[in-house]
Amino acid sequence: MRTNIETLDWNAGNINQSKGKEGRKTVDEVFDQATLKHIQQLFSRRIISTIENIIATGKEANVFRAKTFDGRNRAVKIYRLNTATFRKLEKYIEGDPRFRNSGNNPRERVFTWAQKEYKNLHSMSAGGVMAPKPFHVYKNIVVMQYLGWRYKPYPTLRELPPQIPEKFLKLLLDSIKSYRSMKLSHGDLSEYNILNVREKPYIIDVGQAVPKEHPLYDELHKRDMKNMYKFWKRRIKNLNDRWFI
Repeated sequence: MRTNIETLDWNAGNINQSKGKEGRKTVDEVFDQATLKHIQQLFSRRIISTIENIIATGKEANVFRAKTFDGRNRAVKIYRLNTATFRKLEKYIEGDPRFRNSGNNPRERVFTWAQKEYKNLHSMSAGGVMAPKPFHVYKNIVVMQYLGWRYKPYPTLRELPPQIPEKFLKLLLDSIKSYRSMKLSHGDLSEYNILNVREKPYIIDVGQAVPKEHPLYDELHKRDMKNMYKFWKRRIKNLNDRWFI
């Protein structure tokens, strides 16, 4: 029987083979020695038992499907430690009073970002927003609810627009209203960061969300609403722009 790390290495090999040269580069960038140690801590703490297949890739992080010790699926978001893109994200951390005393070196900023995503998910879930439930955060890794069927994640709104746009939009606006009542702005809301979960909108990628005390709080929300209005006006006739304030 393989150990957790051996299983991880084996699965990473399978990911490499299935994704080709670009996939090997992606996996190698994520599973550096420090991150492997962090994953081992999650195994030791019995948060997860294995890392399975990759389900999403991004500039700052990759998301994998994982298994718990009782066989449940989890989404594991692993932020890259060796990335320069976080320099562009500093503005979302600076001015956030929740992370006023966070470290300044690049690696500590990545850890802060993972904490930020976890805290934002926790606040949104507690406020009734349809978003993944967070379970654990450690260093550069966030463990959260898996939104998918078996090994395949649910599609984004971009990939699969809803069959009844008006109904879907109403649910989405309810979630936006809920996180606004929690005094949060998402900061990057678009059809790429909303999942279509059986005709229900689930908001994802909330690391950049900021509280009301942040100087960009209003500006980011206005930008989000502009993006949403632009997307939905192509799908709903006579769309009321006052819904997107």
